[in-house]
Amino acid sequence: MTDRVRLTVLADNEVCRPGLTAEHGLSVLVETGGGVVLFDTGQGRGLAGNAEALGVNLGQVHAIVVSHGHYDHTGGLATVLEQNPPARLFLHPAAVKPKFAKSDAPPHREIGMPESCRKAVFAAGERVVWNREPAEIVPGVHVTGEIPRHAPPAAGRFFLDEECRRPDPFVDEQALWIETAEGLIVLTGCAHAGLPATLDDCRRLSGGRPVAAVFGGFHLSNATNEELEAAAEALERAGAQVIGACHCTGGRGRDFLRRRISGQILDAGCGARWEWP
Repeated sequence: MTDRVRLTVLADNEVCRPGLTAEHGLSVLVETGGGVVLFDTGQGRGLAGNAEALGVNLGQVHAIVVSHGHYDHTGGLATVLEQNPPARLFLHPAAVKPKFAKSDAPPHREIGMPESCRKAVFAAGERVVWNREPAEIVPGVHVTGEIPRHAPPAAGRFFLDEECRRPDPFVDEQALWIETAEGLIVLTGCAHAGLPATLDDCRRLSGGRPVAAVFGGFHLSNATNEELEAAAEALERAGAQVIGACHCTGGRGRDFLRRRISGQILDAGCGARWEWP
């Protein structure tokens, strides 16, 4: 358990202050009394510059966690691993596998980890922790490993093969959860496993602790009304009072949550900082 948490958004689709670079991606710096963790690395185009502008030294990161293997969460890995040789890297083995998004007509778009970053991961050797199971990253900060789904993945636009015949089950998707006296702080990359399943898994792993806050992408940009309602119900059921909905949540998703739930919905674009308590 930790008594101090500070989150800094280093990469996001939007910016909260001038002079920073926005990109379709996500990266959040997590600072606690137990250590410093970088959750995802965005596309990598703005990470180093944004970190410098925000006074963040990437060389002081103790561990890097990859939420899943898409380019918009892994594109800065080579840069961070080069700047910080001692840092450990936590990711699922499937995160380095090829991934594709289906287009209206072939060729379909490759959206997996960039090749330069994949090479950097394998070159990191024993620094890499290939985790399928839950793990404690630094004291009080945990990663879920594979998240049990509430239902099989619905047919969508994400696939494992270039012909887009094998749907991606997102076994590599994992979330971060931080123990505090007031409850859990949960970080999601895209919540491809579903926000309800993600929050339920964090609570299960923590022994049923309530969720105080949730930050990250909720994958609601193109959600159905049923999916929007399920996300809102999951946040309420978990007890979340502070919600930093960014990246793939989209404006429609944020607007729905603001109307639907009583929790505080923060603007969590690039440059946003939040401290707990």
